[in-house]
Amino acid sequence: MKRLVPVLGVAAVVALGGCGSEPPADNSVATLQDHSSSAARTPDKKAAKADQDAQRPRERLDMTEEESDALWKKYNDCLSEHDGGRADMSDAEIDPDSGEVASIKPADAAKVKKAEAACQSLEPLPPWEYDVNNPESADFVHDLVQCLRNKGVKYVEETPPEPGDEQRTYALGGEHNDPESIRKGLELGPECEKEVAGLK
Repeated sequence: MKRLVPVLGVAAVVALGGCGSEPPADNSVATLQDHSSSAARTPDKKAAKADQDAQRPRERLDMTEEESDALWKKYNDCLSEHDGGRADMSDAEIDPDSGEVASIKPADAAKVKKAEAACQSLEPLPPWEYDVNNPESADFVHDLVQCLRNKGVKYVEETPPEPGDEQRTYALGGEHNDPESIRKGLELGPECEKEVAGLK
């Protein structure tokens, strides 16, 4: 399940998704355009991305872990088929004391980018409640953070999305990565998601 995004040295960040509701249908009306202008000949990048996103699968808050894993498996299998997103383990160094991998050659950035582009139509979108394109997602995350605080999570805060982010997130643990806040936040997060989304 791809819901948690760790941020080392700062705080545990939880990616927010969306509820079981789907994004509203596009009710736009087709219009005639003057194709003599250069603007009319230039494809609109936002419209092209919206069309592409409409084909992508979407996670839901009420999904089981098995359903979410199956959704992500298709995307990860596609990355593997395109030889992207994997680190090269052929010359990995193993720590003799612990038996754990000490160092590996990172994945080839060009291969990763090419594989991600080829598989983008299979990459699941976040739940609609967390989707930055949902005008109510900021309110959802705000209410979720309040729910966690009301349940005793001391260090939890909203984190604004960066350019290019598809989902809103919240951070657990504060600047010192308080383990109790992280533990309670991870434990109570799904419960608060359902409460705020009205799924309980």
